[in-house]
Amino acid sequence: MSFPQVIAAFHALFDVIGLPGNFLVIVTIVLESRFHVMRYILLASLALSDSLLLVLVNSLRIKSIAQEKWLYGQTMCYLNPFFVRYFYINTVLHLVAVSYDRYLAIVKSPLTYDGTITKTRIVLSGLIWIIPIPLSIGPFLGWRKYVYNPVVSFCEQEWAVQSDSTAGHFIVLSTAMLIAPFVVIVFLNGSVYKAARRQINAIEVQVGGPQQQEIASRRLRDRKAAVDVTIIIATFLLCYLPLWITGICRQFVPGIDFPAEAVLATMCIFFLSAVCNPIIYSIRKREFRKAVKKMLRKVGVCQDSNENDIF
Repeated sequence: MSFPQVIAAFHALFDVIGLPGNFLVIVTIVLESRFHVMRYILLASLALSDSLLLVLVNSLRIKSIAQEKWLYGQTMCYLNPFFVRYFYINTVLHLVAVSYDRYLAIVKSPLTYDGTITKTRIVLSGLIWIIPIPLSIGPFLGWRKYVYNPVVSFCEQEWAVQSDSTAGHFIVLSTAMLIAPFVVIVFLNGSVYKAARRQINAIEVQVGGPQQQEIASRRLRDRKAAVDVTIIIATFLLCYLPLWITGICRQFVPGIDFPAEAVLATMCIFFLSAVCNPIIYSIRKREFRKAVKKMLRKVGVCQDSNENDIF
């Protein structure tokens, strides 16, 4: 089996795991009324984004990479990298939104914020899907075109063109789509951790009682939710950074014929991010696991049991 075929097998595995996993996340959050708060709505929206990335980009690359030629026509070849950039930005905006939701709940309005779904918040959530369009459409207007690369068997950004203008364009995009959003994310989550620690310490020194224990329990849940968000963010960043570093090398290191294996491998790692979130939820969120099991029981997939739901 050749290296491209091995990479294609991983892409196929991502579809097999990621599509049902993300679908399960969406259906569970939609059907369970206790998950109808902004934090979980944003996670469902993120799962939809990951699903579309797998369908519109990953699925088309499986057979093409395995056969080492693009099989779906010129239009789809150009749209493929467009969707890569679109869903990358879409995911980053989701991570910013989830971080801000935790910031509101723990730092800014800990006593009043309940995550209720409002029209304003729905509109802001809709912007997460709209903003990536103008940031991704540039190559169709002549700004760093999407071109077919026969070495890797799919279309991608025109990395081979190296000049002051393209370098400046890359720096602007990197700042707008990677550095700035993650600076915001680090600030929000850093503030959340500090506030959660202070709140828990303050509760611990007070006299215990039913009300105090309830507040403490809520603060611990908020802190755990903040840790979950951090794990999701860190996982995405680890999956994306190899691809970003590869892009920097291809753009700024002249005279280097970057190996196709490295491009294929780093792109494959990037698609892994669309699979990880359902796995994280199943490991970290007991209430999510119980909700999934309850839903599977309703459709007859999972046997009912008198035992406590602790899986």
